[in-house]
Amino acid sequence: MKFETLRIMAQDYADRHKEPPALPATIDIMAYAYRRICHGEDPWTALGDFSNAWYGYAKHIRPDLVKEPLIKPEQETEGTQRWGAFCAASVEYLCDLHHQPCPEWVHDSSYILDTPWWYTQRADDPTIREHTRRTTPPPFASRNIFCSNRLYQNKYEMYEWIQEAIIKGITDVHEIQRYARQKEISLYGA
Repeated sequence: MKFETLRIMAQDYADRHKEPPALPATIDIMAYAYRRICHGEDPWTALGDFSNAWYGYAKHIRPDLVKEPLIKPEQETEGTQRWGAFCAASVEYLCDLHHQPCPEWVHDSSYILDTPWWYTQRADDPTIREHTRRTTPPPFASRNIFCSNRLYQNKYEMYEWIQEAIIKGITDVHEIQRYARQKEISLYGA
């Protein structure tokens, strides 16, 4: 990719985000994402929509996206318990990562799983388990969820970091990519 292409992409992103965008009729808060999961929607679709709100169109109201507690279904299952714990861990993780106030509801002990949930491929491999145990973010590990530390990597921040590098006067495409990658590693780990 050429520098000019990268510069135009980053500038376009910056121009579109100078002012908060108009909010949609339904804002994808975490409580709504969990409700959708409990009703059978693919968890990553619901959490992806929440992520689009958190990192994109509603980042200027992040505390509002997480303040409502999750409403547990009348008939809890292992799946709804796991995803409830996952949602609580996600809120704590994202609030900490982005210096937002964390709502009290996430600390409810019902969001701690009794048995470990290995949300990773090849979870029966001891090497994979050990790596996952070391790299799982604390809000997930403390709830007995073991997963990737890169769950909430996103395109929005990458564009911001590219724009930041260009503003700093970096013009070499590889240096810009290296700069953005270092920012990513500082947040999410290698």
